[in-house]
This record gives sequence, structure tokens and C-alpha cells, in this order.
Amino acid sequence: MKESFDPSWETKMYARAKQLNRYPYGDLVSYVLRLYGTALKARKKLRVLELGSGGGNNLVFFAREGFETYGIEGSVSACAAARKLLASQSLAAKITLADFISLPFPDKHFDLIVDRESVCHNKKKAILDIQREVRRCLKPGGRFLSFAFSTNHGGIKADGGREIERGTYDGFKKGKFAPAGTTHFFTEREIKDALFRDLELEFLIHHRNDFLIPEQKNQFAEFIGCGRKP
Repeated sequence: MKESFDPSWETKMYARAKQLNRYPYGDLVSYVLRLYGTALKARKKLRVLELGSGGGNNLVFFAREGFETYGIEGSVSACAAARKLLASQSLAAKITLADFISLPFPDKHFDLIVDRESVCHNKKKAILDIQREVRRCLKPGGRFLSFAFSTNHGGIKADGGREIERGTYDGFKKGKFAPAGTTHFFTEREIKDALFRDLELEFLIHHRNDFLIPEQKNQFAEFIGCGRKP
């Protein structure tokens, strides 16, 4: 059986109650509502899956907005935290404890699949396998909305990672990537040719934050892209 989940996310992060965010990612909220706000107001039935759903902060947003909400996550502690967070707000989502390199869902099942910097925590071969599964599980016309770290991210050099294949690092000595295990940083070409392979790319944005005061060399950089299944 193929596996991509790095157990350090359980042992170094979620089991220690780290990265259990309470609120949804702001840019994710913005783009999802731009894409589906009208349909949601019309009470259209939409099914969403979040890859690497973590502590459930984004699942709460989806469920509250009226999506039929699914999450898949490899960490036992994160799944438990997500269920607790949803229950505290009287919301429901179907959370599966599994490795998303092989999605346990039927073909053409989801209107939207979301990846908020989860797929990028893999080697390139696994990323391609995951993307193939995403395409399989999307309905025709369904969308894949992905947030992925860029090669312009300052953490590559500042945090002391070790390159294990081109663009893929592990062994970070400090910073936010230290407990996260393997991380792939994408070029624009990789985003188009790998992450959105055989999807119609609707938009692609390169988002970069440079902290000027106080000055920080470890700036943040990510791609935000949305592809549609023909």
C-alpha cells in the first residue's frame, strides 16, 4: 500500500497540540466564497473535501457555509481535535483517518477539493500520485483549490533544510518547517505541469509577504491556484 503521511505531524505537532488553529485560513475563505458564494446563497448542494484537514478550522467554515463537508487526515490527534471543534459549534463533517495518497472515495464525487499546504509536504512522486487521485474524485466541472509553498520562500535557506531531491527538503534545523518533515517548494512550471496536470487552470497567484518592520529575512511565499476538471 502506498503511503505519504509523515508521522512527525502526529508526534511533533498534533499530539502536542501544535498547529491546531481555531479560525479558517483567511485567503481560503476569500477564494471559496468568490467561487461558490452565489451557489451557496441559492442553497445549492455542494460537496467539499479538504486534504490534510488538521484540527478542523477550515472544516468548520465549510460546514457553516452549507457545504456537505469531508476531511481526510493522517493524524489521530488532529482528527479528534477536529471532531471536538465541530461538535462545540453544533456542526457536522465526515472526517476520515487515512493517507490521502489513495483517496477512499468514489470517482466523480466532489465539487471542490481543497489543499492548504498539505500536498506539498511530500516528495514529487507522491505529489503526482495525490494529484491523480484528486482528478479521479472530482466531478466534471469540479475544482481543485491548492495553496503550495514557492521556491521564493525564505525558509528554504534561513531554516537550514537539506535538499533530498530537486525542490524537496527535510531536516530543517529551526523555524516553522522544523517539525514538518518533508516539504516541497514549487516553481511556477511545476504548479502548472504537476499540481494542476490535466485540469483547466482558472487562476494562479504568487503571494509573497516581506516583513519590513521588524525586518525578517524569512519571508513567506506561496502559490494559490485553482484548476477545473474538464
